[in-house]
Amino acid sequence: MPTISFKVTADEARALRRKVRAEKTSLSDYLRRVALPPAAPPRKRLLKRHPASGAIYDATPGPVVTEAQIREALAEFP
Repeated sequence: MPTISFKVTADEARALRRKVRAEKTSLSDYLRRVALPPAAPPRKRLLKRHPASGAIYDATPGPVVTEAQIREALAEFP
């Protein structure tokens, strides 16, 4: 696992260690939690059966795409 290091003043180090002790965690875990956004939970897939073909398909709601966005994406398509 890669290691990242950085310099802090003595006062900053004391303040960090104080916060870590207050939260009863390790310095690495504390810094990771405050520096990185929380991981998004995986989306639950919604599987449905197509009424005409009977095939199973992924009906999980996704981003809404407008007709204008489709035309723009296809404008440069050969």
